[in-house]
Amino acid sequence: MAKQVISGSGTEGLPLSEAVRAGDFVFVSGMVGFGPDGRIVEGGIGAETDRIMADVADILKRAGATLADIVKVNICLTDAKDFAAFNEAYARYFRKDPPARVSLAASLTINARVEMDFIAYTGK
Repeated sequence: MAKQVISGSGTEGLPLSEAVRAGDFVFVSGMVGFGPDGRIVEGGIGAETDRIMADVADILKRAGATLADIVKVNICLTDAKDFAAFNEAYARYFRKDPPARVSLAASLTINARVEMDFIAYTGK
């Protein structure tokens, strides 16, 4: 099975790929809510989540997938108190048959409230 690297401007010079397609799976690297200016978007956990979801939708499109193809999400919150607000934002994207997921609270290496990585499956 050949792998296809999905690259974007956000990973230039870093030792990672934005995403990798391997067969019917697309693995998206951890993402935070960076705005066009390279800074974390303002507005709290909901705004960061919305930005991540917009960015992952773009990455998946370039890989031949959609948000509906996501089967697994790993979520890291920097503050467990943000869990309810995060869920409110996250639920807007997965109204039916949401993906499996893991949510945990831990510190991040950058000043973001949430980081998420994704696995999508495009096979039938």
